[in-house]
Amino acid sequence: MLRALKLFEGAAAAFLAIPALQVELGGLTPWGRFVRHRREVDGVLRAEIARRRADGTAGRTDVLSMLVEARDEDGEPMTDQELLDEMFAIVGAGHETTAISLSWALYHVLGRSDVLERVRAEHRSIAGDGPVEPEHLAKLEYLDAVIKESARLTPVATQVLRRLKVPMRIGGWDLPAGVNVSATIYATHHRADLWPEPERFDPDRLVGMRPSPYSFFPFGRGERRCLGAAFASYEMKVVLDQVLSRATLMVASGYRMRPVLRAITVAPSEGMPVVLDRRVA
Repeated sequence: MLRALKLFEGAAAAFLAIPALQVELGGLTPWGRFVRHRREVDGVLRAEIARRRADGTAGRTDVLSMLVEARDEDGEPMTDQELLDEMFAIVGAGHETTAISLSWALYHVLGRSDVLERVRAEHRSIAGDGPVEPEHLAKLEYLDAVIKESARLTPVATQVLRRLKVPMRIGGWDLPAGVNVSATIYATHHRADLWPEPERFDPDRLVGMRPSPYSFFPFGRGERRCLGAAFASYEMKVVLDQVLSRATLMVASGYRMRPVLRAITVAPSEGMPVVLDRRVA
């Protein structure tokens, strides 16, 4: 299922952006393979939905159980198709984006020994030789800046779209209601007037600083800002602190990072291959 999901996500961008590619000429064509992978993922998720409905949700606190129990304003539950759509969003946007963000952060940190040592020193000053605890996370200010700077330099999503409800004039252009407008995250994060030396990975620029929402918005902005932003940041802090403070990692020999578009995200082409050199005592 994970293989099918990866292939599905990797091809989605082209097919969603260019409807002319959606031509069924057999199962071995690009569109045919895309449909086959989509059906495979559909089947796995539908089977899980059916099991959850059959087994009941009593005592369960997972997201799918909560969605099964949810009711709309008329007291009606979600249909299987609605549950499937939500599960696609959770699986696609919930795990992949955080995994890609972690890959980018590792890429940047492992390329800077000074940054890595400061991350470890901060851990030692707060948690000593033990594991980080929930109450420690808010104190990891430098690690927080590392995560934010990684999101600035290599945002997982490059743009956010909004559809105008009313006519608007932007940059000398008169735009009618109903058109889609893109706020380009990547371009904004790389503006030299907002971020000096924008191509440089420099966590210090974000230590103890709350950036303007108009110059830094890796999770989008406004009412439709990513609902999982806080949780994703929490996950990244926990994972990066544990990994970087307890192990010595090296980028795999011969690896050359190449960013690629996967659906609506930008990720390292081959993931982030690293080698565990030794565990930190």
